[in-house]
Amino acid sequence: MQTYCTVCERSGVKFAPLPDFYRHTAMRHGFRHFGRAETIALDSYSCSSCGASDRERLYAWWLNDQIKTGRLRKGQRVLHFAPEGPLSKKIRRLGMFDYKTADFMMPGVDFNIDIMDIPFEDESFEFFICSHVLEHVVDDNLAVSELARITHRNGCGILMAPICLDISETFEDSSATSESERWRLFGQNDHVRLYSHQGYVNTLECNGFSVQQLGVDIIGRELFVQLGLSQTSILYIVTKTPPLNNTWNPASRHT
Repeated sequence: MQTYCTVCERSGVKFAPLPDFYRHTAMRHGFRHFGRAETIALDSYSCSSCGASDRERLYAWWLNDQIKTGRLRKGQRVLHFAPEGPLSKKIRRLGMFDYKTADFMMPGVDFNIDIMDIPFEDESFEFFICSHVLEHVVDDNLAVSELARITHRNGCGILMAPICLDISETFEDSSATSESERWRLFGQNDHVRLYSHQGYVNTLECNGFSVQQLGVDIIGRELFVQLGLSQTSILYIVTKTPPLNNTWNPASRHT
């Protein structure tokens, strides 16, 4: 089956493995779950043509599908947190959206903002992308509730984080502040938690979103192979849901 990159839209591309740095560093610090993330393709991580990661190719597939069906439309307001280079370039090339980028520290974005205190009015954006951000922030419940607040009532978002297949509850340890301890516990020096599948879904649902999970059973095994995705990959699409009352119930934690 011929490979395909949905970001640069080239067929027959080669996919490069995840750089050895991550495996070697994780092993050196004693991280027990390397390679056990839900959405990561160790052997086909990046497109050799444009550099897009496996998850970017998954996001681009969904974007292409939503544009084709008319669910994402020209002129809609889009906010992209911690924008991945290849995917961001693709979205800009489309020229369809009122597209803005945001990050806390990244240079070159449109807005340098704190995701736990987003300086936009309620329902400001029809669509957002927030990938691999929540594992970095002190209060992910607050961050998710802010994302829900700025999402239009008919809007949606791609909301992703690294999820460990080996654990049943999300794990946090606020005493882990050194780089070595964070590598050992969370698999990266700037992560502050390790999500379980259900713990992650709970965090999203308890803070204002309904969650749609698109895995191989929905997207199809053939397309997964073509895009170089791991068979455990899941794309999380969130839609706005009104709260049942005025108090959010944060997801349970195991510390």
